[in-house]
Amino acid sequence: MRGLTAPAVAANHAGMIRRVSILTVLGLALSCSTSSAEEARVSVHLTGIGSTSCAHWRSTKATRLEGIVWIHGFWSGLNYVAAASDQAQSSVSETAMVAEVDKVCAQRPSDVLASAAWTAYLDLNAR
Repeated sequence: MRGLTAPAVAANHAGMIRRVSILTVLGLALSCSTSSAEEARVSVHLTGIGSTSCAHWRSTKATRLEGIVWIHGFWSGLNYVAAASDQAQSSVSETAMVAEVDKVCAQRPSDVLASAAWTAYLDLNAR
């Protein structure tokens, strides 16, 4: 590591440890069973339509389209974490992923869209 100062090397190492720790925690979360994920309530800072209820997501064509884009991004993020932690990624079609989230939301309209997407991800990966 020629040209780097000791503080720069230490800062780079600390940042790498933080990233690995975050990926490890997220990887462990992905390995939970569906029932454990449904029983456990976690506090997550959410942004966008994913932080609203399933009922809101399903209420208009505009919110539905916004939610579909959000679901695609969320699902991709989960797959990214799965890949980074050497776990199986979801390989379902976009149509199947949205249909599964819609099914979960129809059963529990007051759930947050992110929770429904998480449940759908786990359910489809368990098959």
